[in-house]
Amino acid sequence: MTTVKLLITASMVMLIFVAATSAQSLENRHQIGLRLGMWNMVTDVRTSVNTDGVSTSVGSNGFIGGVGYNYWLKENVALDISVGGMMTDVDTDIDFTGVSTSTATIGQLLFGVKYYLPVSTSATSVRPYAMLGVGPYIGEQTETKIGTTVAVESASEYALGGKLAAGVDFPLSRHFMVGVAAGYNFMNDFDQPIGGSDNYSGPEFLIGFGYLFGSGVN
Repeated sequence: MTTVKLLITASMVMLIFVAATSAQSLENRHQIGLRLGMWNMVTDVRTSVNTDGVSTSVGSNGFIGGVGYNYWLKENVALDISVGGMMTDVDTDIDFTGVSTSTATIGQLLFGVKYYLPVSTSATSVRPYAMLGVGPYIGEQTETKIGTTVAVESASEYALGGKLAAGVDFPLSRHFMVGVAAGYNFMNDFDQPIGGSDNYSGPEFLIGFGYLFGSGVN
């Protein structure tokens, strides 16, 4: 819940800044930026003690971080490339044979297009849009066993998926932009479970901070 509150607070602060911004043209310009948010928004922490030892499992809090790139083909159409990921699961087992630790992460590499609504032009600093992206979702899981010897096992899984989203970009100046977006990730199942699940389809909420560059259209 703390992460959700921070995201909501950051969104409100951005809206305050927008009131003082001026309109900017985006056609033929580039943007690189940082994207932070929530994916699936699930938290699960469990600890159990039995005759064999202690078992601890920490599920995902849903926090996702990533980077993105945009290029505006036109004032209302932009290419979007994003890379993001979240840690989904950490398990620790302690028993008479030793210690076993397992970690899992889920990543996404999406190629998409942002279409800005007709009300979004260079005459306004509020740019609502719809976005569709497709690409691979990558699951990585590593298990380390420490006993009389140390053994490390890893597994990777890939699945095709995509994201539908709607958001608003706010150009703050010629070189800086912030934005908010909400969407839904959909993907095929992994062949083998990663972090206890073979599918991570679900909602997503993001806040973006970007740097704009390029001459654009005068």
